[in-house]
Amino acid sequence: MSDWLPPGLFEYGTELAAAVDRRLGTGVVGDSQSLIEMPRRVGTTDVPSRPVAWGDGALCVDLGPDDAETWERFADVHRSESDPEALAVAAQEWRLPVTPYRRLTVASTQRGAISASGTTPTTSGIDLGASGAARASSGIGGVIVVDLTSMWAGPLCTELLGRAGAEVRKVSSAARPDGLAGTAMYDELNAHKTAVELDLRHPAGRQSLDGLLATADLLVTSLSPRALDNLDLLPSQLRAHHPGLRILAITAFEPDSPERDWIAYGTGVHAASGLGLLGDEPRTPAFSYPDPLAGLLAAGVAVDQLAGIAPQHTRVSLAGAVMPLASRVFCSDAAHAPAALAESGGVQHG
Repeated sequence: MSDWLPPGLFEYGTELAAAVDRRLGTGVVGDSQSLIEMPRRVGTTDVPSRPVAWGDGALCVDLGPDDAETWERFADVHRSESDPEALAVAAQEWRLPVTPYRRLTVASTQRGAISASGTTPTTSGIDLGASGAARASSGIGGVIVVDLTSMWAGPLCTELLGRAGAEVRKVSSAARPDGLAGTAMYDELNAHKTAVELDLRHPAGRQSLDGLLATADLLVTSLSPRALDNLDLLPSQLRAHHPGLRILAITAFEPDSPERDWIAYGTGVHAASGLGLLGDEPRTPAFSYPDPLAGLLAAGVAVDQLAGIAPQHTRVSLAGAVMPLASRVFCSDAAHAPAALAESGGVQHG
Protein backbone atom coordinates (compact mmCIF):
# COMPACT_ATOMS: atom_id res chain seq x y z
CA MET A 1 0.00 0.00 0.00
CA SER A 2 1.25 3.49 -0.86
CA ASP A 3 2.37 5.83 1.92
CA TRP A 4 2.65 8.79 -0.45
CA LEU A 5 0.80 12.05 0.19
CA PRO A 6 1.18 15.39 -1.61
CA PRO A 7 3.73 17.82 -0.18
CA GLY A 8 2.30 20.48 2.10
CA LEU A 9 -0.91 18.54 2.81
CA PHE A 10 -0.77 18.76 6.59
CA GLU A 11 0.32 22.41 6.62
CA TYR A 12 -2.66 23.34 4.44
CA GLY A 13 -4.93 21.15 6.55
CA THR A 14 -3.76 22.96 9.68
CA GLU A 15 -4.72 26.31 8.14
CA LEU A 16 -8.16 25.05 7.18
CA ALA A 17 -8.70 23.51 10.60
CA ALA A 18 -7.70 26.73 12.35
CA ALA A 19 -10.15 28.73 10.23
CA VAL A 20 -12.95 26.29 11.08
CA ASP A 21 -12.03 26.26 14.78
CA ARG A 22 -12.27 30.03 14.89
CA ARG A 23 -15.83 29.71 13.63
CA LEU A 24 -16.99 26.72 15.67
CA GLY A 25 -15.01 27.24 18.86
CA THR A 26 -11.44 26.37 19.77
CA GLY A 27 -10.90 22.65 20.10
CA VAL A 28 -13.86 21.47 18.01
CA VAL A 29 -11.65 20.25 15.17
CA GLY A 30 -8.81 19.09 17.38
CA ASP A 31 -5.55 17.79 15.94
CA SER A 32 -5.88 18.43 12.20
CA GLN A 33 -3.27 15.84 11.20
CA SER A 34 -5.04 13.19 13.25
CA LEU A 35 -8.31 14.15 11.59
CA ILE A 36 -6.85 14.05 8.07
CA GLU A 37 -5.20 10.70 8.79
CA MET A 38 -8.37 9.22 10.27
CA PRO A 39 -8.34 6.07 8.07
CA ARG A 40 -4.81 5.24 9.23
CA ARG A 41 -5.55 6.12 12.84
CA VAL A 42 -8.69 4.01 13.21
CA GLY A 43 -7.49 1.21 10.96
CA THR A 44 -10.16 1.31 8.26
CA THR A 45 -8.00 2.31 5.30
CA ASP A 46 -9.17 0.87 2.01
CA VAL A 47 -6.45 0.46 -0.60
CA PRO A 48 -6.96 3.40 -3.02
CA SER A 49 -7.45 2.56 -6.67
CA ARG A 50 -4.12 2.23 -8.44
CA PRO A 51 -3.52 4.00 -11.78
CA VAL A 52 -4.58 2.04 -14.86
CA ALA A 53 -2.33 2.62 -17.86
CA TRP A 54 -4.41 3.53 -20.90
CA GLY A 55 -3.19 4.72 -24.28
CA ASP A 56 -0.78 7.60 -23.81
CA GLY A 57 -1.68 8.22 -20.19
CA ALA A 58 -3.37 6.76 -17.12
CA LEU A 59 -6.80 6.56 -15.53
CA CYS A 60 -8.14 6.35 -12.01
CA VAL A 61 -10.76 3.61 -12.19
CA ASP A 62 -12.30 4.00 -8.74
CA LEU A 63 -15.08 1.45 -9.00
CA GLY A 64 -17.80 0.83 -6.46
CA PRO A 65 -18.99 -2.68 -5.58
CA ASP A 66 -21.64 -2.64 -8.33
CA ASP A 67 -19.44 -1.22 -11.10
CA ALA A 68 -17.09 -4.08 -12.00
CA GLU A 69 -19.24 -5.76 -14.65
CA THR A 70 -20.20 -2.43 -16.21
CA TRP A 71 -16.52 -1.45 -16.39
CA GLU A 72 -15.61 -4.70 -18.14
CA ARG A 73 -18.30 -4.15 -20.77
CA PHE A 74 -17.30 -0.52 -21.17
CA ALA A 75 -13.60 -1.36 -21.55
CA ASP A 76 -14.38 -3.93 -24.25
CA VAL A 77 -16.46 -1.40 -26.21
CA HIS A 78 -13.85 1.37 -25.96
CA ARG A 79 -10.66 -0.67 -26.19
CA SER A 80 -9.52 1.24 -29.30
CA GLU A 81 -9.74 4.66 -27.60
CA SER A 82 -6.21 5.79 -26.71
CA ASP A 83 -6.97 9.22 -25.21
CA PRO A 84 -7.55 8.97 -21.42
CA GLU A 85 -9.49 12.26 -21.43
CA ALA A 86 -11.92 11.04 -24.07
CA LEU A 87 -12.24 7.69 -22.36
CA ALA A 88 -13.09 9.33 -19.02
CA VAL A 89 -15.81 11.41 -20.68
CA ALA A 90 -17.27 8.27 -22.23
CA ALA A 91 -17.05 6.38 -18.93
CA GLN A 92 -18.99 9.11 -17.15
CA GLU A 93 -21.78 8.66 -19.69
CA TRP A 94 -21.94 5.07 -18.43
CA ARG A 95 -22.08 6.48 -14.86
CA LEU A 96 -18.66 5.03 -14.04
CA PRO A 97 -16.33 6.91 -11.62
CA VAL A 98 -13.37 7.12 -14.00
CA THR A 99 -11.07 10.16 -14.19
CA PRO A 100 -7.83 10.87 -16.09
CA TYR A 101 -4.49 11.53 -14.44
CA ARG A 102 -3.55 15.10 -15.37
CA ARG A 103 -0.57 17.36 -14.89
CA LEU A 104 -0.71 20.60 -12.96
CA THR A 105 -1.15 23.72 -15.08
CA VAL A 106 -1.82 27.37 -14.34
CA ALA A 107 -5.45 26.95 -15.39
CA SER A 108 -6.00 23.85 -13.26
CA THR A 109 -5.00 25.70 -10.08
CA GLN A 110 -7.21 28.75 -10.61
CA ARG A 111 -10.76 27.41 -10.49
CA GLY A 112 -13.02 28.10 -7.54
CA ALA A 113 -13.84 26.00 -4.50
CA ILE A 114 -17.41 27.12 -3.88
CA SER A 115 -20.22 28.52 -5.93
CA ALA A 116 -23.65 30.02 -5.41
CA SER A 117 -26.39 30.87 -7.87
CA GLY A 118 -25.61 34.11 -9.64
CA THR A 119 -22.12 34.51 -8.17
CA THR A 120 -18.60 33.91 -9.35
CA PRO A 121 -16.89 31.05 -7.48
CA THR A 122 -14.21 32.14 -5.03
CA THR A 123 -10.73 30.69 -4.92
CA SER A 124 -10.66 29.54 -1.31
CA GLY A 125 -14.21 29.13 -0.03
CA ILE A 126 -13.59 30.64 3.40
CA ASP A 127 -11.37 33.39 4.71
CA LEU A 128 -8.40 31.65 6.32
CA GLY A 129 -7.59 34.77 8.31
CA ALA A 130 -8.98 35.78 11.68
CA SER A 131 -11.17 38.52 10.21
CA GLY A 132 -13.49 36.06 8.50
CA ALA A 133 -14.00 34.08 11.68
CA ALA A 134 -14.94 37.12 13.73
CA ARG A 135 -18.04 37.64 11.62
CA ALA A 136 -19.28 34.06 12.03
CA SER A 137 -18.50 33.28 15.66
CA SER A 138 -21.95 33.85 17.17
CA GLY A 139 -22.32 30.10 17.77
CA ILE A 140 -24.54 27.41 16.27
CA GLY A 141 -26.02 25.85 19.40
CA GLY A 142 -29.61 24.84 18.70
CA VAL A 143 -29.26 25.03 14.92
CA ILE A 144 -30.98 22.09 13.19
CA VAL A 145 -29.02 20.40 10.39
CA VAL A 146 -30.37 17.66 8.13
CA ASP A 147 -27.47 15.46 7.02
CA LEU A 148 -27.98 13.77 3.66
CA THR A 149 -24.35 12.79 3.14
CA SER A 150 -22.27 9.62 3.12
CA MET A 151 -18.67 8.39 3.23
CA TRP A 152 -16.17 11.00 4.52
CA ALA A 153 -16.32 14.65 3.42
CA GLY A 154 -20.00 15.33 4.12
CA PRO A 155 -20.20 13.37 7.39
CA LEU A 156 -17.05 15.14 8.62
CA CYS A 157 -18.63 18.52 7.91
CA THR A 158 -21.82 17.70 9.80
CA GLU A 159 -19.97 15.94 12.63
CA LEU A 160 -17.98 19.13 13.28
CA LEU A 161 -21.24 21.09 13.35
CA GLY A 162 -22.63 18.55 15.81
CA ARG A 163 -19.58 18.83 18.05
CA ALA A 164 -20.14 22.59 18.14
CA GLY A 165 -23.71 22.21 19.38
CA ALA A 166 -25.87 21.88 16.28
CA GLU A 167 -28.66 19.30 16.31
CA VAL A 168 -27.72 17.05 13.39
CA ARG A 169 -30.30 14.61 12.01
CA LYS A 170 -28.51 11.97 9.96
CA VAL A 171 -30.74 10.49 7.25
CA SER A 172 -29.78 6.95 6.31
CA SER A 173 -31.33 4.04 4.46
CA ALA A 174 -30.88 0.32 4.89
CA ALA A 175 -31.60 0.00 1.16
CA ARG A 176 -28.55 2.17 0.34
CA PRO A 177 -26.23 2.03 3.36
CA ASP A 178 -23.26 4.34 3.80
CA GLY A 179 -20.12 2.76 2.36
CA LEU A 180 -18.37 3.20 5.72
CA ALA A 181 -21.22 1.77 7.82
CA GLY A 182 -20.02 -0.72 10.39
CA THR A 183 -16.50 0.73 10.64
CA ALA A 184 -14.78 2.67 13.41
CA MET A 185 -14.45 5.55 10.98
CA TYR A 186 -18.21 5.69 10.47
CA ASP A 187 -18.75 5.74 14.22
CA GLU A 188 -16.35 8.66 14.68
CA LEU A 189 -17.85 10.64 11.80
CA ASN A 190 -21.40 10.25 13.14
CA ALA A 191 -20.96 10.40 16.91
CA HIS A 192 -22.85 13.68 17.49
CA LYS A 193 -25.93 12.97 15.38
CA THR A 194 -29.42 11.53 15.66
CA ALA A 195 -30.07 8.76 13.14
CA VAL A 196 -33.25 8.92 11.05
CA GLU A 197 -34.06 5.91 8.84
CA LEU A 198 -35.81 6.93 5.60
CA ASP A 199 -36.11 5.31 2.19
CA LEU A 200 -36.20 8.26 -0.18
CA ARG A 201 -37.12 6.04 -3.12
CA HIS A 202 -40.67 5.83 -1.78
CA PRO A 203 -43.17 8.70 -1.43
CA ALA A 204 -43.58 8.13 2.32
CA GLY A 205 -39.84 8.52 2.88
CA ARG A 206 -39.66 11.62 0.72
CA GLN A 207 -42.63 13.11 2.59
CA SER A 208 -40.95 12.41 5.93
CA LEU A 209 -37.83 14.18 4.68
CA ASP A 210 -39.96 17.24 3.88
CA GLY A 211 -41.14 17.14 7.48
CA LEU A 212 -37.53 17.25 8.68
CA LEU A 213 -36.67 20.08 6.31
CA ALA A 214 -39.65 22.14 7.50
CA THR A 215 -37.93 22.73 10.85
CA ALA A 216 -34.31 22.67 9.66
CA ASP A 217 -31.92 25.59 9.27
CA LEU A 218 -29.47 23.81 6.97
CA LEU A 219 -29.48 20.84 4.59
CA VAL A 220 -26.08 19.31 3.81
CA THR A 221 -26.00 16.81 0.96
CA SER A 222 -23.34 14.91 -0.95
CA LEU A 223 -25.72 13.43 -3.51
CA SER A 224 -24.88 14.07 -7.15
CA PRO A 225 -26.82 16.81 -8.99
CA ARG A 226 -28.54 14.06 -10.97
CA ALA A 227 -29.67 12.26 -7.80
CA LEU A 228 -30.84 15.54 -6.25
CA ASP A 229 -32.91 16.25 -9.35
CA ASN A 230 -34.47 12.78 -9.24
CA LEU A 231 -35.46 13.35 -5.61
CA ASP A 232 -36.71 16.93 -6.19
CA LEU A 233 -33.99 18.21 -3.86
CA LEU A 234 -32.32 20.80 -6.07
CA PRO A 235 -32.41 24.32 -4.56
CA SER A 236 -34.79 25.44 -7.29
CA GLN A 237 -37.15 22.59 -6.36
CA LEU A 238 -36.96 23.13 -2.59
CA ARG A 239 -37.38 26.89 -2.69
CA ALA A 240 -41.19 26.82 -2.96
CA HIS A 241 -41.77 24.73 0.17
CA HIS A 242 -38.70 25.67 2.21
CA PRO A 243 -37.83 29.26 1.25
CA GLY A 244 -35.60 29.92 4.26
CA LEU A 245 -33.66 26.65 4.15
CA ARG A 246 -29.92 26.96 3.62
CA ILE A 247 -28.52 24.28 1.33
CA LEU A 248 -24.90 23.15 1.17
CA ALA A 249 -24.08 20.63 -1.56
CA ILE A 250 -20.75 18.78 -1.53
CA THR A 251 -19.75 17.39 -4.92
CA ALA A 252 -16.63 15.99 -6.57
CA PHE A 253 -15.96 18.80 -9.04
CA GLU A 254 -16.55 22.53 -9.31
CA PRO A 255 -19.92 23.75 -10.60
CA ASP A 256 -18.29 25.86 -13.32
CA SER A 257 -16.14 23.04 -14.70
CA PRO A 258 -16.78 20.59 -17.56
CA GLU A 259 -16.68 17.83 -14.92
CA ARG A 260 -19.40 19.43 -12.77
CA ASP A 261 -21.74 16.42 -13.05
CA TRP A 262 -19.06 13.73 -13.01
CA ILE A 263 -19.12 10.89 -10.51
CA ALA A 264 -15.82 10.59 -8.64
CA TYR A 265 -14.42 9.75 -5.24
CA GLY A 266 -11.44 11.32 -3.53
CA THR A 267 -8.81 9.30 -5.38
CA GLY A 268 -10.39 10.28 -8.69
CA VAL A 269 -10.29 13.95 -7.71
CA HIS A 270 -6.64 13.48 -6.72
CA ALA A 271 -5.90 12.12 -10.21
CA ALA A 272 -7.72 14.89 -12.06
CA SER A 273 -6.26 17.66 -9.88
CA GLY A 274 -2.73 17.16 -11.16
CA LEU A 275 -1.37 16.21 -7.74
CA GLY A 276 -1.27 12.57 -8.78
CA LEU A 277 1.14 13.20 -11.65
CA LEU A 278 3.92 15.36 -10.26
CA GLY A 279 6.70 13.22 -11.71
CA ASP A 280 7.07 10.78 -14.57
CA GLU A 281 4.58 8.24 -13.21
CA PRO A 282 1.12 8.64 -11.63
CA ARG A 283 1.04 8.11 -7.89
CA THR A 284 -1.62 6.64 -5.63
CA PRO A 285 -2.18 8.46 -2.32
CA ALA A 286 -2.11 6.64 1.00
CA PHE A 287 -5.78 7.53 1.47
CA SER A 288 -8.42 9.85 0.05
CA TYR A 289 -7.03 13.13 1.39
CA PRO A 290 -9.40 15.38 -0.70
CA ASP A 291 -12.27 14.24 1.54
CA PRO A 292 -11.12 15.71 4.87
CA LEU A 293 -10.02 18.92 3.14
CA ALA A 294 -13.49 19.28 1.61
CA GLY A 295 -15.15 18.36 4.91
CA LEU A 296 -13.23 21.07 6.74
CA LEU A 297 -13.95 23.62 4.03
CA ALA A 298 -17.64 22.72 4.02
CA ALA A 299 -17.91 23.10 7.79
CA GLY A 300 -16.49 26.62 7.56
CA VAL A 301 -18.82 27.51 4.69
CA ALA A 302 -21.80 26.11 6.62
CA VAL A 303 -21.10 28.39 9.58
CA ASP A 304 -20.78 31.34 7.20
CA GLN A 305 -24.14 30.40 5.65
CA LEU A 306 -25.82 30.23 9.04
CA ALA A 307 -24.36 33.64 9.89
CA GLY A 308 -25.71 35.13 6.65
CA ILE A 309 -22.21 35.67 5.25
CA ALA A 310 -22.12 32.93 2.60
CA PRO A 311 -24.99 32.58 0.09
CA GLN A 312 -28.08 30.61 1.10
CA HIS A 313 -27.50 27.96 -1.57
CA THR A 314 -23.84 27.01 -1.90
CA ARG A 315 -21.86 24.19 -3.47
CA VAL A 316 -18.45 23.01 -2.22
CA SER A 317 -16.32 20.60 -4.24
CA LEU A 318 -13.55 18.18 -3.35
CA ALA A 319 -11.62 19.46 -6.36
CA GLY A 320 -12.01 23.05 -5.22
CA ALA A 321 -10.85 22.18 -1.71
CA VAL A 322 -7.69 20.63 -3.16
CA MET A 323 -6.91 23.54 -5.51
CA PRO A 324 -5.13 25.83 -3.02
CA LEU A 325 -2.82 22.92 -2.19
CA ALA A 326 -2.29 22.17 -5.89
CA SER A 327 -1.52 25.83 -6.51
CA ARG A 328 1.12 25.86 -3.77
CA VAL A 329 2.74 22.72 -5.13
CA PHE A 330 2.68 24.12 -8.65
CA CYS A 331 4.22 27.44 -7.62
CA SER A 332 6.88 25.66 -5.58
CA ASP A 333 7.78 23.41 -8.50
CA ALA A 334 7.79 26.36 -10.90
CA ALA A 335 10.14 28.29 -8.63
CA HIS A 336 12.62 25.43 -8.81
CA ALA A 337 12.04 24.69 -12.49
CA PRO A 338 10.92 27.85 -14.38
CA ALA A 339 10.69 25.93 -17.65
CA ALA A 340 7.82 23.90 -16.26
CA LEU A 341 5.79 27.08 -15.80
CA ALA A 342 6.33 28.18 -19.38
CA GLU A 343 5.51 24.73 -20.77
CA SER A 344 2.23 24.63 -18.85
CA GLY A 345 0.97 27.92 -20.19
CA GLY A 346 2.24 30.28 -17.50
CA VAL A 347 4.15 33.48 -18.15
CA GLN A 348 7.45 34.13 -16.45
CA HIS A 349 8.84 37.65 -16.19
CA GLY A 350 12.55 38.05 -15.63
